[in-house]
Amino acid sequence: MAAATPLFFACDTMTRARRFPLVRPASALAVSLLLAGCGTDLQLPPANLPIAQQQIQLYALTGTPVYTPSAYDMLTLGEVRLDKSNAFDFAVDIRFDSAYGIGKHNDTVVVLIPRGALGFAHDPGLIFVPSFNFDSITVAPSTGYTKDRAVSVHEGDVLIAASRITTCNFGFTLPHYAKLQIQQIDLTNLKVTIGVVIDPNCGYRQFGSGIPDF
Repeated sequence: MAAATPLFFACDTMTRARRFPLVRPASALAVSLLLAGCGTDLQLPPANLPIAQQQIQLYALTGTPVYTPSAYDMLTLGEVRLDKSNAFDFAVDIRFDSAYGIGKHNDTVVVLIPRGALGFAHDPGLIFVPSFNFDSITVAPSTGYTKDRAVSVHEGDVLIAASRITTCNFGFTLPHYAKLQIQQIDLTNLKVTIGVVIDPNCGYRQFGSGIPDF
């Protein structure tokens, strides 16, 4: 796939002096994501943690042993066994018939499920980002996340995730942000492998390398 122009999904109030490349959105969704991030940032203190990259493996909520992790905690950057903890931000499920209001009879349905769709507070959420190169997404939008229903995914799909709201060490209550790529769906072992690039600094939305600026 040819390299795409980096997408900056935010009008960041702390960095108006920075010169960003001209963005030419590839779709109406890109425009809506761009607008969703504008004018909402707070004055955050300097970040001190570098952007993290992970590869995680999550097993379906349905049909797998209880000891396999089915969810991901964006605050600790860890896979979560749901028999041990309810501290997570999204989970994975695979069904061999229509489920979660997705698909039709006999369809295989693979979904990421934000915490709010499983009966918890509607804090974390997901944005499905069609037709974009994973590396071209450099900033997460601050709004526009699906919080209360499952999101259907296929191999190669790209999403942006916002964590549950947490109290940052500087007093604000804000989420953490990550971008996700569905790398492999293993229907035999009911397992989904996901590439994760996450900003571990509370409230920061940048996905570059090193310590983020915003």
